[in-house]
Amino acid sequence: MKMGKIIISYIVISVILIVSYTIYGARKTSDEVLAKYKQEEIYNIKQNLKNFVDVAYSTIDSNYKNSMDKSYLEQHYGYRLKNIIDVAETILKSKAEDVKNGKLSIVEAQAKAIEAIQKIRYDDGRGYIWINDVSLPYPKMIMHPTIPSLNGQIMDDPKYNCAMGQKKNIFVAFVEVTQKQRGGFVDYLWPRATQNGLTTDVPKLSYVRHFPAWNWIIGTDFYINDAILDGMEKSKEELRQMRYDNGIGFFWINNTDESFPQFYMYPIAASIENLVLAGGNLDKLGTVIKSFINICKQKGSGYIEYTWDKPTLKGTIKNVPKLSYVKLYEPLGWIIGTGVYLDDIDKAIARERKFFYQQIKQLILNLLLSSIVFFFFISILHYVMGHSFLKPVKDTPTAIQKTEQTEQTEQTEQQQQDVISVNDSIKLAKEISKIILAEQTKLLAFTIALQTNQTNLTDEEVEKLAAQVSQALADVDAKIFTK
Repeated sequence: MKMGKIIISYIVISVILIVSYTIYGARKTSDEVLAKYKQEEIYNIKQNLKNFVDVAYSTIDSNYKNSMDKSYLEQHYGYRLKNIIDVAETILKSKAEDVKNGKLSIVEAQAKAIEAIQKIRYDDGRGYIWINDVSLPYPKMIMHPTIPSLNGQIMDDPKYNCAMGQKKNIFVAFVEVTQKQRGGFVDYLWPRATQNGLTTDVPKLSYVRHFPAWNWIIGTDFYINDAILDGMEKSKEELRQMRYDNGIGFFWINNTDESFPQFYMYPIAASIENLVLAGGNLDKLGTVIKSFINICKQKGSGYIEYTWDKPTLKGTIKNVPKLSYVKLYEPLGWIIGTGVYLDDIDKAIARERKFFYQQIKQLILNLLLSSIVFFFFISILHYVMGHSFLKPVKDTPTAIQKTEQTEQTEQTEQQQQDVISVNDSIKLAKEISKIILAEQTKLLAFTIALQTNQTNLTDEEVEKLAAQVSQALADVDAKIFTK
């Protein structure tokens, strides 16, 4: 009987300890899973932001490189140059026809042609046409509309040895190209006036064409820097139109000067583009841009966390956490960036926490109900076992007179009844223990599911996992009740 009390006490204490520890473990594990979930979500957001900016970066890089690629320039700008030369060639052909028809002498015709061509302008007056001959070793300038001092000069100055990336004389290159296919492109360096009045050599691309009747070469060109500017404007417009996350996510471009922080392109507020963001309400935005500039100068790219007002359909939410990724495009001195608000993560975590706690609460309720029933039947078991083993045997005269064989028979039957009564009680307690073990292991199974991020398990999967978890407890249970 004393052993029975010890066993029952052990079971009760074990149940209490298992329930308490499992509840504590489940809640702790759910908090750890949620913390891990937040870390993973932020990591995924960072990767997405980086990928988005990389796409924008590639767009800018492609436009910039195209603006300096001869083949691209010939394809996208060459037709304009050809059309302009077509106009000049039409004039030459007309004057040459006048000579052929005897209307003009060749000298008069060439003079009239030069006069007409030197007046041609395009691109807001920046574009023009020149004429040189095909003399070798160095051609002679016949007419240059913007530098008339070159007219009649032999173009052999070493400063002209800057064509085709080979230190070839520009005008010799014109002759060689037109001898091969009558017309073609030549790239080289040519002086250009700067804002402070000085000149500097910058890349140019020319289209030249041979006019066989007079052995002239007519040509026009444009500064490749203009193509770079076109590429920059193209990049701004392309990024301005780029969106992600159902049209919410956008890109911006800011400068790299901390003293004068400004946006070169900011699609949701174009009015602040190219403004120095300092003073009044702009100070906060300027401070954020300075943080972009700092991290790009240090690392070339990086993430910045800060708070910003979030516009919604119901109004503006103040000081919402935000995460941005920025990357420096060094050739242009541009910083490309994009960002997202992080409050959606907190909302998602709140939903997950509510779901976890609801699951744990339901399992706890089932476990408590099963424990109450279990403790009730343990009490009955204790009562039955006590009366079975302590039942007194009455000493009556009739019993004394029984034969020794009869007494032994009755004692044997009584013992068998006692054993049956105890065994029935044990079986009942054993069935109840299985119920409590099942509920305990469901909670343990849910805890394991949390630890492996398998919070979407079906009821059947939870039952299966619970059966696996309960095997060890079942073995202990079997040992207790088979003794």
